[in-house]
Amino acid sequence: LAKNDLSHFSRLNSIPSVNGEKLKNYEDGLKKLHFEFERRFQDFSAIQTELDIFTMPFNVNCEAVRSDLRLELIELQSNNHLKQSFLNMPKLEFYKSLSKVSFPNLISHAQKNSAMFASSYICEQVFSTMNLRKNYFRSRLTEHLASFLRISTSHFEPQYKGLLKMKSQFHSSH
Repeated sequence: LAKNDLSHFSRLNSIPSVNGEKLKNYEDGLKKLHFEFERRFQDFSAIQTELDIFTMPFNVNCEAVRSDLRLELIELQSNNHLKQSFLNMPKLEFYKSLSKVSFPNLISHAQKNSAMFASSYICEQVFSTMNLRKNYFRSRLTEHLASFLRISTSHFEPQYKGLLKMKSQFHSSH
């Protein structure tokens, strides 16, 4: 904007009445926005390497990693089977599937990082499930949506055998 180059602002470029003063206002607004983003997310830049280890462990430079994670990360990166697993399953499931004997520090690191974003992860999971459910029924919302979302996002598995053993008599008609 400072150079009056609107090639990346197609909508702004299509407005014929944009003058230098308005461009200056837009430029100032974008600078303020950029500053606010940097200020609010400065904590993330301090832990960027830690986040990278969690989100893309196969692309991280092992030399830039804490010493307690370095050997485990090298072992992880050299295993093609684990790399394929990482690409084919959700991150949390991948870290759950790792051997606690071979990767204790990496698992602990993943747990700490996922805990920072647990509520965001749950929200994303619920939203994705809701979208899939709505598409399945051609965008119909039913009164059962809340129940479906609760069941589909919880990790509770009923113990059917235990429940049946507790009943001395049970009938299929009940």
